[in-house]
Amino acid sequence: MDNELNLRLLGMMHQISHLMQTQEKFRGQGRLLVLLNRYGALTQRELIELTGRRSATLSEQLDGMEKFGLISRCKNEQDKRNVDVKLTKQGKKAAIEAMQNRQAYADELFGTMPQRKKQQLAGLLDSLLHTWDIPINEEEYQYHAENER
Repeated sequence: MDNELNLRLLGMMHQISHLMQTQEKFRGQGRLLVLLNRYGALTQRELIELTGRRSATLSEQLDGMEKFGLISRCKNEQDKRNVDVKLTKQGKKAAIEAMQNRQAYADELFGTMPQRKKQQLAGLLDSLLHTWDIPINEEEYQYHAENER
């Protein structure tokens, strides 16, 4: 019985993961845009630490973002081995759109769920992440009223 339930849970997690990967606009780049908008200029090393991405993956994403005029990169003033990444004006607009899209998507997914159920789900997911020793950047997923301007 436990084996069946474990497989059912795994299947449900796969379905949820697939839904989120295919539906969220700006998925990979959007997270980078949101982080840069929230923290300002960051080094590529800091972005790797915040996102848990491999250096090559991050570089590829940043190359595309720079090509489309969303970010600029320059050598760090204090440590020339590091590269600072910051949003351009166009990147700032894209970051705001990404945050609005993220909020709209979250509202679409969970808006009809009763508050009590949302709190239960959050507690279960928090417990699961803790059990699996997966850190979550709570601040990245907090609602910030200043984003509505």
